[in-house]
Amino acid sequence: MKAFNIFFLAAAATFILTAASYKLPSHSKSLAFVGKNLSMTSFQVSPAIDLDGDGDVDNDLMSFLRPCDKDNTLTFESTGKVSGHTGTLTCSSNESLPVVAKPSHWTYNEKTATLRIVNDKDTSAVSEWKVLEASAAGLKIEKTATEYNQKSTTTVTLKSAVTQ
Repeated sequence: MKAFNIFFLAAAATFILTAASYKLPSHSKSLAFVGKNLSMTSFQVSPAIDLDGDGDVDNDLMSFLRPCDKDNTLTFESTGKVSGHTGTLTCSSNESLPVVAKPSHWTYNEKTATLRIVNDKDTSAVSEWKVLEASAAGLKIEKTATEYNQKSTTTVTLKSAVTQ
């Protein structure tokens, strides 16, 4: 079960820390989030799981993120690059995760409403997310996966933040 729990944190990290190459079509209204600094405001898993081993199931994974991780932003650039910024809160060096997007690029398939993120240094590190909502105000995406014969869905909401 521990490896299953780690999957969800890895899924979020993969999304936040990786990205794939895209030429932005000028006619696409569904990509209004492009160029916006986005911060994660919701991180949910369904069905709920006991992530911390306390006997209670959790579906709100935001509570497991540190304040220094919650104030970071990422931007889907119109060039297809993903960039990120650390917030004003800093994590101690011994527990810090990379917070700025790794050299990555993104693509968007309008027909399937799928956001695909590929790490430039390891093209096998691919993350695909179904876009549920997209606007200049933000982005809501979900990823369904099966680990250890258990299917689950992770849903992330990113809202437009003040420019860093």
